[in-house]
Amino acid sequence: MLFSRDNRFYYLKNFLIAFGLAGIILLLPFLSSAQDRNKVLNIQKLTQPPKIDGWLDDEAWKVVQPVGDFVQYDPVNGAPASEETLVWAGYDDKYIYFAFLMKDSQPEKIWAELTPRNEFENNDSITVILDTYHDGRTSISFTLNPKGVQENSVETIWKSEARINADGWSAEMAIPFKSLRFSSAPEQVWGINFMRYIHRLNETDYWTAVSRDLPRLQQMAELQGMMGIKSGHNLEIFPYAGVRSTRWAGEKDDKLAVGADLKYGIKPNLYLDVTASPDFSQVESDPFIYQLSPYERYFSERRPFFTEGSQYFQLATENGYDLSTEARLFYSRRIGDPRLAAKISGKTGGYSFGLLGALNKEEYGTSEFGVVRITKDIFKNSQIGIYYTGAGGETSTTHNLAADYSFNFKDIYYLRGAHVFSFNSQGGNDRNGLHLVQFNREPDAGLQLNLGLERIEDKVNLQAGYLDRVDFQSWHSMVGYAWRFNRGTVQRVSWDLTGTLSQDSHGQKVADQVEFMMFWNLFNRIDFHYGFFTGKNQYQLITPSGELAWNGSFLKNYGGHFDFGWERGGFLKEIDLEAGWEKRGIYNDEFTAVSPGTEFTLESSVSLRPRSNLELSAGADWISQKISSTGETVFEGLTYEASIHYQLTRELFLTTRLLGETREDQYNFDFLVGYYFGAGNIIQLSFKKSQRKEFLETEKGHSFTLKLSYLFRL
Repeated sequence: MLFSRDNRFYYLKNFLIAFGLAGIILLLPFLSSAQDRNKVLNIQKLTQPPKIDGWLDDEAWKVVQPVGDFVQYDPVNGAPASEETLVWAGYDDKYIYFAFLMKDSQPEKIWAELTPRNEFENNDSITVILDTYHDGRTSISFTLNPKGVQENSVETIWKSEARINADGWSAEMAIPFKSLRFSSAPEQVWGINFMRYIHRLNETDYWTAVSRDLPRLQQMAELQGMMGIKSGHNLEIFPYAGVRSTRWAGEKDDKLAVGADLKYGIKPNLYLDVTASPDFSQVESDPFIYQLSPYERYFSERRPFFTEGSQYFQLATENGYDLSTEARLFYSRRIGDPRLAAKISGKTGGYSFGLLGALNKEEYGTSEFGVVRITKDIFKNSQIGIYYTGAGGETSTTHNLAADYSFNFKDIYYLRGAHVFSFNSQGGNDRNGLHLVQFNREPDAGLQLNLGLERIEDKVNLQAGYLDRVDFQSWHSMVGYAWRFNRGTVQRVSWDLTGTLSQDSHGQKVADQVEFMMFWNLFNRIDFHYGFFTGKNQYQLITPSGELAWNGSFLKNYGGHFDFGWERGGFLKEIDLEAGWEKRGIYNDEFTAVSPGTEFTLESSVSLRPRSNLELSAGADWISQKISSTGETVFEGLTYEASIHYQLTRELFLTTRLLGETREDQYNFDFLVGYYFGAGNIIQLSFKKSQRKEFLETEKGHSFTLKLSYLFRL
């Protein structure tokens, strides 16, 4: 034989890398460094700051010329806005100020919910989008609804107020320069846009026109005229303290916990974050989720230290087309109990970077984590990057090295890729590569294309990251078409056809599948899609040594699913329904064997808003699995959730939730009272009552938790 099997896949690995590099070279002539700006906002310095009360009668606004002429993004892209919006802007040494007048011919139909910060959905709203680095890639947004409830893309401190009046509603914002990251240039030029949402029309308007086929941050206007602004010394200390009293299965457990996060703005574009025993106490219980496969589940991060600036620690492939494999080089939930952690993040000269180190407390001893991420912006909307993560414990240490890229050319074409190699202190570093390459054509309407290659070799070990499978490679292609309509019942309709061939990392076939999907978006806020698929699969099983291995035989795999969603606002706020049926392999309880069977799933939820400050919701997920040969139902379970949220004022709220599952008769009941008194500042009292199945015995208990968090800015 000319090549051995190992040699063949050595060349395959190199082919994947060469494929990405060749694509880069071929695309260079099509990549542009120009940016077209179609509007300019010349901001002026105010001699007297406005009072942030939502009324537009301040002397400051009388000397500022407002801007208007908003343009629709939805439903008719490029058409004039249905209602007039006016914006005033100014600044002084500490703040940038905005005032807004949102005229409305039917003010009685303005829809706004009174909710906690960041939790309203599909309300009438006004948003400021700031690209403070003027790079068309990064932004921070500040949103306000007519009830004065704030929402922002990064948790930070700012002032605002809103008022509903006879001909619409008005709002004001004061954003401290301390809350923004920007360059140290004496004259600042930022990207800026304003977005208004009108709920009764389901209409989104922007100040500068935004085409659906172009990246939105590449279509920002320019903010000019700010001179000599500085963020000043920005030091934030975010301590927390809590007490918990628990009675569980007849035993007592009383605890006192304290911790703190610290943020220091070394420069306007460079931040240091430090945390000691970060607050991870959950006053609300997690939902019940059935584990029906041997793959680890991914859970989102909630701790402020890790969520702030998380965009600096992402692979390029995390923001692209959906992949069969979910791969993250850094998964912050691995640092479950950090005794001390610190990170530096920022951007300068087109370089973005993030550095993180953490000392984590384990059940036996400690572990250490280190992360280094650097990316470089190139051309109009493209970047290249390098990435390192390392994790070490009492028994082993792993190091992961990666290079990744994301190229956008001719506006709607994307090439993304990542090539990762993991190295383990215990050896076995000969089959340690992870390679992801994807090519997309992504217009809003017209021909849709996707081509992708994935390869995860069997010795890959992302100890500091997340990887849901190993010993897997996949080749997939998708072709589809989308239509967009400006009137009638249907707003957008599309279909796509996808073919996938999957192998193990040695090249042996383990699956193939063909799937057809249809997507419908209606003007009345109804969205639904359905699909059908067919193919055959092998399954990965847990071996006696605890590793995953393919079962070696194919099972037929086919089925279909249907999803329906209707967002209305008002009393009947939202309805969702999902159903699926699948002929597939059914795992046993230990995931050591699989048998031919069928699976049926049904999920539904409904949300009601009898008043703007009261929401009732309920939902349930049901799943049933049967073995084909016997007709026996080997798994059947229902998880459910019901909640009531009552927002007495903008600061004070009550929430009660019931979560449970029927298979082992488990439940959690939560009751929470909270009072917000600023960004991140909250005092909460919670009561939990639970029933759990532990080692074939049913155990019950309850707990009280009192927690105080306060953000100091110096």
